[in-house]
Amino acid sequence: MNITIKTTNMKYLIYTFSLLLVTGAFAQEQPVDKVKETKVKTIKTKKNGKTVENKVKVTTTKEQKVMTDPSYKGTIDAPQVFPDVKVTKTVSIDNDQDPFYDSEDKIVFYNKKDKNYKFQSNKRGFLLSDANNERVGKAMRSSNSQYYILDINNYSGVGYFNKDGNFIVEYYDSDTDMMVVEAFEVTSKF
Repeated sequence: MNITIKTTNMKYLIYTFSLLLVTGAFAQEQPVDKVKETKVKTIKTKKNGKTVENKVKVTTTKEQKVMTDPSYKGTIDAPQVFPDVKVTKTVSIDNDQDPFYDSEDKIVFYNKKDKNYKFQSNKRGFLLSDANNERVGKAMRSSNSQYYILDINNYSGVGYFNKDGNFIVEYYDSDTDMMVVEAFEVTSKF
């Protein structure tokens, strides 16, 4: 009878240890502060002499990592640092009277060399526009879905998103005979 009790206690000990191990693994993810705002507007237009109502829904999501100063690693009460806020706007349009939105467009804001850009999704990748909404170029998804083929006004290259959400561009500069690596960094300023 004592053997059964020890085996049962050992089983509970193993279950408890496993639970603590799994809980500890999930606790390592970096927290993110996220704010989501949705606005729906009804727009009336005239089509073939009739007034038609269309709904436009704009969802703005702002995300910022919650971080402390890395130089204080391992200490208590480390000061908080505030990395850039990633802003994503999703515009959904309902062109008919059903309860579903017919089209959706996603826009993310980036900064490169102190100039602001917006990336607007489309079926094959995304379009790049500057702060004046002038089209700068386009990026098309390659057969390897992690990479994009870029066609920007003054160069062509390859791009990809890194783990921080920044868009990294690599291209050949024939003037310097070198490969150039540049980053479009996520930003909240536009």
